[in-house]
Amino acid sequence: MKIPVAPPEFTRNIHLLYAPTLCCNLSCRYCYLGEQTTTAALKKDAGRAVETLRVALDALRQSGVLAFNVSLHGGEVTTLPPVVLEALFTTIRRHYLTHFDDISALGHRKTAPHIKTNLYKFASLYDLLDRHKVSVSASIDLPLAMHAQYRTTRSGGDWLQRTLDNIRLLGRYPHGKKISATICQEHLQDIPALIRDIWFIHRELGFDMNQFNLMFAFASELNDADRGDAVLTPATRDDQLALYEALKAEFSGTELEEGLRRNWFDEFTPSYCTNAYNCGERFYLLQSDGAVYSCVRGQGIEEFRYGNIFQDSIEDILDNGARKIRQIHQTHGMDSDCSGCGHLSLCHSGCPVVKHQTRQGKSYTCDLQKAMYADNPKSFPADEPDDQQAFARLYTRDMHPALVVQEPEAPPRALLLPNDLNPEQHALQALIDDDPLLQALYSDQAFTLQVNEEVIPLQSQLLKTQSVWHTLTEGDRVVVHLPRSLWRQNCDEPVRNTLYLQLLRDTPVVYGDEQRSKQAHVFTWQLYSDFLESSDLLGPDYVMADLSGLLALHARHYQKGVLNNLFFTTGYLRDYHYQKQKNNAFYHIQAINLPFQNLEFFYLPRSGALS
Repeated sequence: MKIPVAPPEFTRNIHLLYAPTLCCNLSCRYCYLGEQTTTAALKKDAGRAVETLRVALDALRQSGVLAFNVSLHGGEVTTLPPVVLEALFTTIRRHYLTHFDDISALGHRKTAPHIKTNLYKFASLYDLLDRHKVSVSASIDLPLAMHAQYRTTRSGGDWLQRTLDNIRLLGRYPHGKKISATICQEHLQDIPALIRDIWFIHRELGFDMNQFNLMFAFASELNDADRGDAVLTPATRDDQLALYEALKAEFSGTELEEGLRRNWFDEFTPSYCTNAYNCGERFYLLQSDGAVYSCVRGQGIEEFRYGNIFQDSIEDILDNGARKIRQIHQTHGMDSDCSGCGHLSLCHSGCPVVKHQTRQGKSYTCDLQKAMYADNPKSFPADEPDDQQAFARLYTRDMHPALVVQEPEAPPRALLLPNDLNPEQHALQALIDDDPLLQALYSDQAFTLQVNEEVIPLQSQLLKTQSVWHTLTEGDRVVVHLPRSLWRQNCDEPVRNTLYLQLLRDTPVVYGDEQRSKQAHVFTWQLYSDFLESSDLLGPDYVMADLSGLLALHARHYQKGVLNNLFFTTGYLRDYHYQKQKNNAFYHIQAINLPFQNLEFFYLPRSGALS
């Protein structure tokens, strides 16, 4: 089976939201953008919107970053003049077609633009959207009476009838489409009315409400500052559960059950950005002024501003994203419920923007998510206790390092050695110091691993004083660098020497005459010296091998919460190790386990769960 990986031109792929303007023609009571939607300069945005997107896509490409999804968001995108929308759609379609093979290889089917819209101008823009096959996500309020009350024009006008006409028109629209609704406590005062309106839109207006999704509003400092006491009230966890149970009771067994189970609550599943391990590594929002934020939820909040494409390098912007999101998670701590939850590996404790707004350490939809997981145990299985504890340790170490309890280094384990052992003369380090080939074999300068931008000097597992666990993710660039001089160690003809790798997995097996419990051996791999390239990191005296594809090829053998152990040496140094074991009992007994430089890592796929 071929594992999809980013093509050589790209070393990273991201989801890019583009907000060409923050201007909006409506005044929704729960909008978390605050006054930004009223103070935006539409004429200025229109003049720069297309060029900013082109500059951003080109800068990403030159940095080896592929935007596999480019979606238009706001404010309200359709406030821009049609000529600007035409140019934006054309730019996005050209981007998708230029990188069609690259994007397809990652498993994405993207050829047409996508917009988020309030539908206010949908009828007048229908032909333009149809011509570019734009997929449309339309925002409404439910119950529809709340739409008339809370989703008004800037002047406070009710445009519900126009909304209904446009929903009917959207039902006939021949391209991708869906409807979304943001829910507050006020929307849930009459759940039966909300249910009746779902049926009304589906049966009377002709829009397939299987293509519908729900969102829950949350506290917003920007909205509070803009509207004061007029803001709507976020739904409580009990409110969320009450709605979920009511929708289940009404729509199970009907033609809308597919939507209920697949789409309506999709925002709260692992497929969505709100459940990302670190969303700052993959999701970004660009504004027409060049500013880059985390997402629509983080727009205008300094803690979620990553930089500006006209002022900062792409590398710095992406690094800031991962760093800032990790910092937000750390600021609000790790809730004790999360550390012991069997679904932590799916939820990752929730959206960092909402954590920042609510000052809480876990997802604001936690109870709802647990109910969904319980109703779909095969789609969202809980981790086994050992796996859960292993992932919780991994997540805590990586995302909340201040909470990790540092255990004292274990003293060297006692060994029963021959009576004539001289502790100074025969100690492993003494044997190494007395043998130039062992010095090369054990050297912490022999192998340097590069994981994306991180550089890791590798050490022999026998000489380490403590273990360090790393996390590799599908799509990571993993490259090993080694000095050319290593080929001549124990080898007169370097052309016959090889880079020698062994991968073990910490699922013990028992075999051999010793009947020892050992890590399971996954693969052994060799590459002859002539086929390594000059190192682009350490200079002409070094060579390198890109291991990204090799590690991705064996992804199906990695297991959730289970360490993998990758060893590095050369073919001739490996031979010398075993020859030394035969010749020197003192060395043999102290180097009975593999002595080579190693990397211990967990593996996290970006899509789909490990077994």
